[in-house]
Amino acid sequence: MKKRLQIFCVELIAIATVMFVELGVYFPKEIHLFSGESLSIPKTSPYTLDTAVSGSWNAVGEYEASVMLFGLIPVKKVEVAVEAEKAVIPGGRTVGIKLFTHGLMCVGTEELTGEDGTIVNAEKQADIRGADMILKADDASLHTVEQLGKIVEQSQGKEITLTVERGGEKREVPLTPVKTGEGFRLGIWVRDSTAGIGTVTFIEPETGKFGALGHPITDVDTGAVMPVEQGSIAETEIVDVKKGERGNPGELCGLFDESNTDCGVILKNSSRGIFGVAESAEGFSLVNVPIPIASASQVRAGSATVYANVDGTGIAAYNAEIVKVMKHAADDKNLVVKITDQTLLNRTGGIVQGMSGSPIIQNGKLIGAVTHVFVNDPTRGYGIFIENMLAEAEKIK
Repeated sequence: MKKRLQIFCVELIAIATVMFVELGVYFPKEIHLFSGESLSIPKTSPYTLDTAVSGSWNAVGEYEASVMLFGLIPVKKVEVAVEAEKAVIPGGRTVGIKLFTHGLMCVGTEELTGEDGTIVNAEKQADIRGADMILKADDASLHTVEQLGKIVEQSQGKEITLTVERGGEKREVPLTPVKTGEGFRLGIWVRDSTAGIGTVTFIEPETGKFGALGHPITDVDTGAVMPVEQGSIAETEIVDVKKGERGNPGELCGLFDESNTDCGVILKNSSRGIFGVAESAEGFSLVNVPIPIASASQVRAGSATVYANVDGTGIAAYNAEIVKVMKHAADDKNLVVKITDQTLLNRTGGIVQGMSGSPIIQNGKLIGAVTHVFVNDPTRGYGIFIENMLAEAEKIK
């Protein structure tokens, strides 16, 4: 009898735990929907929302609803925000990305000994570290590596005041260059720009705003997100594909088209991708017409389509599967995506670098973008919800 009671208590605790987790997953404190959408709840769930509110979801507005257990017992209050349906042009086009930083990013330091025995150590003497942004040298705002080099050389060993930013806080620090066999040096390695290839996810037809990548552009040495001073996207030609293999991610190899002007400006580099304004919406999409976007609550495990450009023939649609949906992922890795299209698998092995930003379509709606590949399984990778990318795009004025 005692053993049965213990088993019953364990089972009861397990059921209660599952119910508690389900309550948090399907009914967070704030639920976001677009007009005409309904909140999809598994048929096996013991929870429902009060019908008085759910019948109003065709109307834009904010509502308070009660989560009901077995349709009888109120267990939680939630806020339901209903926005007007949105439609964007899905992307799929690969572009060359050129990004110039706000100031110069420190990517490392080294201790130098001058010809007269004087030592300069930027980290010890001025607390300058990797990922710090060096904004000024004396009164000169810094934009290029060459500019800082000239200022240091012209100092002839006199102290320079550097304006350094870290975590949003600025400070001024003195540092004295030392003379080496290669001229005057500060012992600071800096970077002013980066370039690469990525995929445009969407373009807003009314504003021309675009989003791409679905993840930030980070410095290769420090891993820090590179702050944008200016940047651009340009036409690029895919000339080769390095096929992905287990333990060895592949990549798209492309060339910037130097004969053409930039096709858009980059205004923001964030954890959810790069964002800016395109010169035109032409040529960025397989369909070239707006399609509705789906809120995170509508995304489900199951079949999907990925738009991508992996060769010189342009954008194509490839079959994929949403393996897992993670609505509350803190790092915006909201989806696990598996490539199932044999044509794409033969060409790339699955997801490769350069495909980041490839739009994901499900049930005729844009639901997200491919962002990362699994190193040990190139057929799979992560994706981000499209509503998270659009939230970043809306911050651009």
